[in-house]
Amino acid sequence: MVTLTRGDERGLLAALSLDDKVRLLTGADNWRTCPLPAIGLRAMVVSDGPAGVRGVTMDERNPTSSLPCPSALGATWDPALVQALAAALGAEARGKGVDVLLAPTINVMRTPLSGRGFESFGEDPVLISGIAVAFVRGLHQAGAAAAVKHYVGNDSETGRWTYDARIAEHVLRELYLVPFEACVREADVDLVMTGYNKVNSITMTEHGPLLGRILKDEWGFEGVALSDWHAARSTVETAVAGLDLAMPGPDGPWGDKLVEAVRAGQVSEDAVDTKVLRILRLARRVGALGGGGALDGGALDGGVPNGQGRREPALADPALVDKALLRRCAAAAFTLLRNEHEALPLDPGSVRSLAVIGPNAVSPVTQGGGSATVPQASVSTPAVALTEALDGQTQVTVRPGCVTWTIVPEPPRYALRDPATGEPGVRIEFRAEDDTLISAEHRGATMFTWWDGLPGGIGRGRGRIVLRTRYLAGQDGPHVIGAGGVGRLRLTVDGIEVAAGHTGTPADPVEAMVRPGEIRTTAYLAADHEAEIAVSLRPDDWPQGPVAIRLGVVPAPDDDTLLREAVEAARAADAAVVVVGSPPAAESEGFDRAGLALPGRQDELVRRVAAVNPRTVVVVNAGMPVLMPWADRVAAVGYAWLPGQAMGVALADVLLGRAEPAGRLPVTIPAAEADCPVLHAVPEAGRLVYREGLLVGYRGYDRAGTRPRFPFGHGLGYTTWAYESAVADRTMLAPDGGLDVTVVLRNTGSRTGREVVQAYLEPPAGDPGRPVRVLAAFTAVTAAPGERAEARLSMPARAFARYDEAAGTWRRPPGEFTVRVGRSSADLPLHLRVKSS
Repeated sequence: MVTLTRGDERGLLAALSLDDKVRLLTGADNWRTCPLPAIGLRAMVVSDGPAGVRGVTMDERNPTSSLPCPSALGATWDPALVQALAAALGAEARGKGVDVLLAPTINVMRTPLSGRGFESFGEDPVLISGIAVAFVRGLHQAGAAAAVKHYVGNDSETGRWTYDARIAEHVLRELYLVPFEACVREADVDLVMTGYNKVNSITMTEHGPLLGRILKDEWGFEGVALSDWHAARSTVETAVAGLDLAMPGPDGPWGDKLVEAVRAGQVSEDAVDTKVLRILRLARRVGALGGGGALDGGALDGGVPNGQGRREPALADPALVDKALLRRCAAAAFTLLRNEHEALPLDPGSVRSLAVIGPNAVSPVTQGGGSATVPQASVSTPAVALTEALDGQTQVTVRPGCVTWTIVPEPPRYALRDPATGEPGVRIEFRAEDDTLISAEHRGATMFTWWDGLPGGIGRGRGRIVLRTRYLAGQDGPHVIGAGGVGRLRLTVDGIEVAAGHTGTPADPVEAMVRPGEIRTTAYLAADHEAEIAVSLRPDDWPQGPVAIRLGVVPAPDDDTLLREAVEAARAADAAVVVVGSPPAAESEGFDRAGLALPGRQDELVRRVAAVNPRTVVVVNAGMPVLMPWADRVAAVGYAWLPGQAMGVALADVLLGRAEPAGRLPVTIPAAEADCPVLHAVPEAGRLVYREGLLVGYRGYDRAGTRPRFPFGHGLGYTTWAYESAVADRTMLAPDGGLDVTVVLRNTGSRTGREVVQAYLEPPAGDPGRPVRVLAAFTAVTAAPGERAEARLSMPARAFARYDEAAGTWRRPPGEFTVRVGRSSADLPLHLRVKSS
């Protein structure tokens, strides 16, 4: 194996022709960089990974650990736990032969309607930075590289390919750029991925001021500036601005065009050399250069420093993330928002009967759509987990109460049989234009997506995909059957065509894989007869889009009956747990949410259950805020987020008191849509103007004097706390210095607990366009009943500064700052003052 020392990359660079250099700057395909065996460079494999490492295909035969979504990780307010989880994720990535994880997403939750908001860590840059730096360090610990995204102003899915985010420079500096700067300066992040959008009229892949001047020159970023997929659309502009790697490939705006631009003097060869050096350094770090690491997709495990770079991973066997860690993280993210008369935890000794109710109790939404979706290794549902946890102690009755789906749910796999082999599952056939069978395979899922082409040239209006299965209904009666895909669809049952039609092209390519157009029918199915169902799709010809096909089958719902059965079960039980939230395919990359209200009859379900059972506990299963008009009418409210595969067992742990509900809100939950500082982020004439400036989230609520349903940072445990004192290490700030504060608090409850201590900084009085207060630091303490604990909070010098656009620098305003300390942005019992000269 060739051993490289720092600087050897320049020697390798000198041996390369211009054509070879340029070849390295564009992907070899959708998920791999270009190899160059002559210099010992293998391809580096990249994978989507905000909540699990998918690998290069979406394939149920290659299952993946499904982690709590990033908003859930933000809710932990626990960088150490997040770093441990990210290290385990990185080890799984290396075990799958993945070098670079396209994660974490560190954009700000500007609007609660963001379809992709669940991929972010929160609405505040200090919280996001703390969690993001820990996540990146965890990946590095395992020898995997991180690509933070999406740089920058990529805070809405509506029109995301083209909109122009108009953001004042001081707002960029003080809010949206903060997490990116932290990941560069504090975590030495490997890659930064640009978004599709423009910022202040310049497309991000062409944004010299943000890519070159700020990211690379000012912050000292030495890694790779990577384009989002198909975001690089020009040759000279992107090359000059500072983009280093255009994905995917092999087609793209560079290649021969960039070679010609260099020879024509439009782009200097030195600029190309700098890009190549960055890619070679990345390759060295992940063991892809000089024979280190995993060659040809081999498995890698935890990285160790090699004295020449950050790490050189060693060969190992692939392994999924430990289930106990996933369970612990999902429980740590659970955020208890209301708990009247100690309704929680549930005591099996006094709760002899429990009604578990709600659509998400039976079919939870454990992950978001788009880049965050992985083929889950397993899923634990609340209904099953609570029934098993209380077996022999409490009688559990399960009722869905209502339905919320908008696309027909996929049938359970145990009800399906491959008509060719008889195995559980389905048959996928690829047929040529003349209907000749090209190939066929047995599969275990009912939704499939292909990004990298289909066998025999199928696609672009030629040939077709056929999904066939035998379905055994669990009950006699009418069933809704849906067939999805982009193109011409035909649905047959027992050889008879029951629906046909042509679905439209979605506004965003990702929508094709999350919620493709659908045709459907209702057919009577008998429980003693296997119905042979077939879906035929002739894919449309459309650019940059995946091909997807799906089958959905479900008994035709009767909402009135479902609701009545749920109320009757709640009336007869000692307590009721109602799990409501997002329906499938509602929170996703590719589109924003239409509103904050729970869909379907979920609000009615909660109200009617609460009316007959005073011990009603509501659990919200959503990655972003929803409206809760019933919150004051129920005994307890908790947020489970999109908690990954361990949802059910983690929820049972928390509800039964086996684990502490340790979460705190990373985002404000409004009482009404009209209260949101920013609601609809819809471009106007192609522009998305950030008129609110710095007043995002709790900052906007504070400035307007509006009381939210639940404030940023809020969360209850199973104990209580008294904040006794806060003392600063000084009363006068040193020039360019920060502030350390020691807080003493006491556990006044009857259980050991964890408290997240939050410090907010109020600047000297003045500008009404600035926030009343901002989060400056946070930490957590654990104490036994009656025990005191000390929390040490460190506020950096930057917390006291603001960006002066005219001077192009940071300045600290003179006057008196107030530090407020407590348990949320709205509950701050302690304060102290410090002066700045």
